Amino acid sequence: MKNFSNELKSRTKNMHKASESTGFIKRLQSGKADEKSYAEYILNLLPVYEAIENSLDSLIENERIAPLVTKELYKSELIKKDIEFILGDEAKNIELLESTKAYVKRIEEMKNSNPIGVVAHAYTRFLADLFGGRTFAEMLKNDYKIADEGLNYYNMDGIGEIMPYVMGYHGKLAKLNLTDEEIENFINEVGNSYIYNTGISTELEVKLF
Repeated sequence: MKNFSNELKSRTKNMHKASESTGFIKRLQSGKADEKSYAEYILNLLPVYEAIENSLDSLIENERIAPLVTKELYKSELIKKDIEFILGDEAKNIELLESTKAYVKRIEEMKNSNPIGVVAHAYTRFLADLFGGRTFAEMLKNDYKIADEGLNYYNMDGIGEIMPYVMGYHGKLAKLNLTDEEIENFINEVGNSYIYNTGISTELEVKLF
């Protein structure tokens, strides 16, 4: 798993960096966005999480995948609360980005044909939340004065200490005993996930600013 992890990081590091430092995410981190544009961002993340969570749930009978159906990392219900708090009825008037629709379609296409790919997309989003969630929540609270009622997305109450949890998650991945072909598939889908996330961030930046 160590070599797999190293190859995963090496082959996706540029896409990972781009997803964190371009478009709306760059604006948000530099303090130049606002509460409502942030809410539109997570409104577009909501269907992505729903697609990941629904796809994982559909794989619960798959003995290999079942340990990675980590419901404690699910975010869709928490994001709904944040959208309702910040936007209220305004949310109904916001259309999803085309980038979001493409991302969701990709995940849903893999549900039956490529369960390892679904895990790769879950891994990418869930690990980003685990490593960056608390820092992001503090930024939103301090820079944008968003109240705790609008920051449910970043709630980690069911996780405990982050690093032991992450190590356990990686342990579950290791137990998949991926073949060379599956490793290639996993790495490709992690890369795709970064590309789709960058697409959402870039399209939202163009739309709003």
